[in-house]
Amino acid sequence: MVSSLFTTGASLARLLDSEVHVWLARPEAVTDSACLTRYIAMLDTQERGRYRRFLFEKDRHLFLVAHALVRRVLSVYVDEEPSTWRFAGGKHGRPEIAAPRPPVNLRFNLSHTDGLAACVVTLECACGIDVERIDDRPRMRAIATRVFAGPEQRDLRRLEGTAAYQQRFFSYWTLREAWYKALGTGLAHADRSVWFELDDDDVVRMRGAGEREGGAGDWQAAVLRPTAAHMLAIAVRSVDNVSKRIVCRFVEP
Repeated sequence: MVSSLFTTGASLARLLDSEVHVWLARPEAVTDSACLTRYIAMLDTQERGRYRRFLFEKDRHLFLVAHALVRRVLSVYVDEEPSTWRFAGGKHGRPEIAAPRPPVNLRFNLSHTDGLAACVVTLECACGIDVERIDDRPRMRAIATRVFAGPEQRDLRRLEGTAAYQQRFFSYWTLREAWYKALGTGLAHADRSVWFELDDDDVVRMRGAGEREGGAGDWQAAVLRPTAAHMLAIAVRSVDNVSKRIVCRFVEP
């Protein structure tokens, strides 16, 4: 169980003063019928409607595991049943906690892909997360030209024809998705005046547009490899340009 990792929700929430928490769940690990019934009961009416509308069982199962993950994780920090959480979308649809009002200002973001669900939790700070399965996505070069900033495109061209190209593509893709989700805008409002730099150890630096709100100087970003098949990135608005330790844990069903 998630709660076994820590003594109390209050102590876990206090860790968010200096940490960013990433919680992960493997959909294929959730097969017990009683567990699935419990997860469905956690969802609100709107989520259950979305759950039932999925055409394919695999997609329906991934949605269920991911949305149950958010509810279970939030209930580790605050003494509330997972089913009691209610969410409201912001201007661009980014969900935030609407009820019950926790004693601390928890922020979260959710992402899921084939084989993995991921949730990031912070205290006060806007946050975004994106997880992708690494695959031979078609038209990667065309996508990079349309979405990535100039320095990112030049870095990718340097790697064309090498095994590192695919890894770097997904690093930039997940970083941009995570940052836009933290801003609450999404890729539809792509801003290429800010770009990401990565060294050989995947240390991330944001560059450009630092003079305005939401610019590079206001953010902490990181790339993680939670499994051999997945790339994950987070973006967290920083306070006084102080980076927090990133703690990543898998959750049992």
